[in-house]
Amino acid sequence: MGRYVYDMIDKARGASGVEWLLFGDDARYPMTAPEGMNGRADIFAFRGDRFQLWEQLGLPRRARAHQVDVLHCTEGSLPWWQPVPTVVTVHDTLAWTEHDGSAWSRFYWDQLMPRALARCAAVITISDCSRRDILARWPELEPKLSVIPHGINQAYLDEHTLPTRSELQMQLGQHPYLVYLGGPLARKRFDWALKVLEALGHTELQLVACGFGEASRATAQALVPAALQERVHFAPFLADEHLLALYRGATAVLYPTLYEGFGFPAIEAQAAGTPAIFSALGSLAELVGPLADVVPAEDLSAWIAAVRRALALGTERQVRAMAAREWASRFSWARSSQDHLQVYERACGR
Repeated sequence: MGRYVYDMIDKARGASGVEWLLFGDDARYPMTAPEGMNGRADIFAFRGDRFQLWEQLGLPRRARAHQVDVLHCTEGSLPWWQPVPTVVTVHDTLAWTEHDGSAWSRFYWDQLMPRALARCAAVITISDCSRRDILARWPELEPKLSVIPHGINQAYLDEHTLPTRSELQMQLGQHPYLVYLGGPLARKRFDWALKVLEALGHTELQLVACGFGEASRATAQALVPAALQERVHFAPFLADEHLLALYRGATAVLYPTLYEGFGFPAIEAQAAGTPAIFSALGSLAELVGPLADVVPAEDLSAWIAAVRRALALGTERQVRAMAAREWASRFSWARSSQDHLQVYERACGR
């Protein structure tokens, strides 16, 4: 979410007459904004935050007080009370299919949010897959629903970029390695990545697991079979340049997720010149580029064969990497930002 907001704003700096006001709800954490942004942050508390009152009352009241032209709620939910034109980005419909079923969740997601969506000026989503999921639930949203894909960091598209390797990557030395991205969520399937590594029978091949916080790392470590303990490494949070270096040095990226509204790793890996192995589920069917190896989600032998193909690519990898960078260039933050501004203009009637 942070990358989405940051890069969308950053690429809008050339737009004249645009001023940003970034709302936040916790003064303990700074607001990270692009350097030179025309605007400021307003971080404020509001009683009843645990019942979403910051979102439902505090935020719209603050937006009205500041006389903003458009309020954009970027994380999939929005206030029912909308005293100013309101835009929302619904990344996917997982919040409606995966909530805990409590009385509060049923009210919030199944009653309040659909009513708020019906009232808003515009809805943005990030893939054709998410668009279909949204319209399957609320077909009446079609006239105000726009698909605006995310972009990727420009460094991924420049073959001459020399990213810095992280300490973990340097510790791997000359060992070949796979990268798993997704963290501990069940649908991301870290356990499947472990199965692939174990079944390969390649004793030198390592696995770098990304997306695990300190709390989830210990739990995930317990899932690692004893025979793989020395070959599975959990990466800390990686800056963009370290992640790019990790991608470029990998034999392949394992992305065994069962559903994504977008799927950054599938694009980033290919743009970095690295094979991405995944299943064409959800939005991932829209991300099949020159370095994608698409396999059935539950076919372990197919995943093993895909990794072996990646190991055997040789000089063909460089040829396909050039084509992959060109393919990935369509995912542009500059284009995404321009499309967002057009939605804002329509929302406020300008």
